Amino acid sequence: MSELGKTLVIAVFVLCTFSTAFGLAARLIMSRVEKAGTVLYWARRLMFIAAALSIIVLILLTVAFLTDDFSIAAVAQYSSTKLPFYYKISAVWAGSAGSLLLWWVFVLVVFALWQSRLVGIQNLREAPAFRAVALSVGSGICLGFSALLVFIAKPFAAVEFSIDEGMGLNPLLQNFWMVIHPPILFIGYSAFLVPFVATLAYVLSNRENSPLGSGIYRIIRRWLLVGICFLSAGIVTGARWSYVELGWGGYWAHDPVENASILPWFVAVAALHSIAGMRVADKFRLWAIVLAPLPFILCLVGTFITRSGILSSLHSFDQSVMSSALLVFISCCLLFWFAGSIRAFFVPAYEKAALPKGQFYLDKSEILFWTNIILIVTAAVVGIATFWPVIGCAISGSKFTPTAVFYNRVFTISGIILVFLLGLVSLSDLPRGHSSPTIIVLLSCIGLVCFGCVLVASGRLAISLALGICAFSYSSILVKFLLGLKPKGTIASRIAHLGLLLLVIAVGFSWNEQSVQAQLTKGERIMLAGFEFVCDSFEHKVDGEVTCVGPQIVVKKKGLQKSLWPHSSIYPAIRGEARSTSEVAVHTGLIEDVYVSFDGISPDGGVVITAKIKPFMLWLWLACALVIFGIALAAFGGKRKHLRSPISDPRPPTPLVYLCEEFLS
Repeated sequence: MSELGKTLVIAVFVLCTFSTAFGLAARLIMSRVEKAGTVLYWARRLMFIAAALSIIVLILLTVAFLTDDFSIAAVAQYSSTKLPFYYKISAVWAGSAGSLLLWWVFVLVVFALWQSRLVGIQNLREAPAFRAVALSVGSGICLGFSALLVFIAKPFAAVEFSIDEGMGLNPLLQNFWMVIHPPILFIGYSAFLVPFVATLAYVLSNRENSPLGSGIYRIIRRWLLVGICFLSAGIVTGARWSYVELGWGGYWAHDPVENASILPWFVAVAALHSIAGMRVADKFRLWAIVLAPLPFILCLVGTFITRSGILSSLHSFDQSVMSSALLVFISCCLLFWFAGSIRAFFVPAYEKAALPKGQFYLDKSEILFWTNIILIVTAAVVGIATFWPVIGCAISGSKFTPTAVFYNRVFTISGIILVFLLGLVSLSDLPRGHSSPTIIVLLSCIGLVCFGCVLVASGRLAISLALGICAFSYSSILVKFLLGLKPKGTIASRIAHLGLLLLVIAVGFSWNEQSVQAQLTKGERIMLAGFEFVCDSFEHKVDGEVTCVGPQIVVKKKGLQKSLWPHSSIYPAIRGEARSTSEVAVHTGLIEDVYVSFDGISPDGGVVITAKIKPFMLWLWLACALVIFGIALAAFGGKRKHLRSPISDPRPPTPLVYLCEEFLS
């Protein structure tokens, strides 16, 4: 199986090489349309074969894990005969090579399916150069991933000596959320490849003789939405894993890898807003072209952080020679992006609709412009702060690392500004006329009333101001539903914006947690925020080969009586190495979570626990679900036109290819 896997990986590498070469050849002979169409046909079919083989490679590695084939180094390092079935599957991508293999498969599949039919382009007969360049760039990216697997990662590398038992999966990763988190995240990463390829192909092809119109921006928008949807789901599942598994009581630690995952999200949202802004101002055309390829590059940067060891992170793999190759790969992508950005200045402008004269209106283009500025500045500040240990050490020798307080302030300030701009951009969609000022005044009064009430009740200016702005924006979005207005915005965008607004509120309140650490013996109790925590008993349970020990804590408050069992899970020792994790206990309420972790046993025989009261956690997860639902509705909802390529292929597509193309279009 090991040799077969290696052979198939090499075969995919060869197929990607030929597909890239065929794409370049088609570009060179573009004046001879029939021959160019034939070359493009075979280049696309080679990518389909490569994608199919990559799926087989992933299946082979999965089978190796399920059958405990310890002759393969990855299986020996991340699996064992005692590992449950579903964790053996997740162990496939637990290591550096396996996770890169998973991303490689998604990249190949997404690109092979997309390039089979360039969805949404209206003038394909006039844009053969675009198709050739897109195929060349995309195949080149797939070739780069394949080279990393063939020459560096080597997922099917054999062990040097025969062994009967593997090291097993890290207990921290033996969690449902970590089973689904990496695949979802990598689907989002892979979806960003399409905006990268489509944008660069647009600006690097001969547009003067083959204008693509607005079709290219529909492609970019669609795939940006897909990428944001899956990236959001991946971030949320990772945050949920952190909340219930790590035992520190949080969902976001501003870990370098966590920060790296949020950067492409910010930039992708800015690019999405730029495409929306093109309806009202041509200046967003350049914004869209410059920003759209960046999320994919930032995803590569996040991958580099996890594999280079340049920054200390809980999510990092061991440092390997792959980091140097990744750095070269990222540099090549940046070079392409820089060339495309320079060329973008010469993309022909389009005529935009004139704004109404003599009426009161909010300039949506200016609001979107400042929204983009805030998003990009926030991403830049977070990115610089994340890499500051390296930057500061190179400049002055300082190894200062920004704390969570710094990041929280950055996100708080940018979040409040973005919420205010969200309210304004919602108002800008209202009909132009005499009623608009009245609505704006009413919404402003609602915000001011909320501001005044909270100010009187709490005496805290910052919270009052934030809540007043949130009330203003929330009202501005809801007024379109209440009045039955149908502006340019869609239902999906309103749902996502309401979710984001609720998320900002929930995140802000969740930071205001209360906690206490105490040593308790049986029958002792502590009080926290009106909750009573009583140590009832000490439980010892065995689940298969996993031993679980911890105290039963009874939580009481006004008729609420809930028994929670925070415990330590002790896993079988592998090669003399003991392994254990701390499993927290959480009771989720409508307004607040009761969070208890077991920290150990005190010298006098008591138990040490940490109790936390975390407000608005349920609303935080609901807000995330609302955001993801809204984005998914925008990405996958609605009708699409089925457009066929006017450059005829020498033979019709197979039924499987046709079905895949119909699904994508």
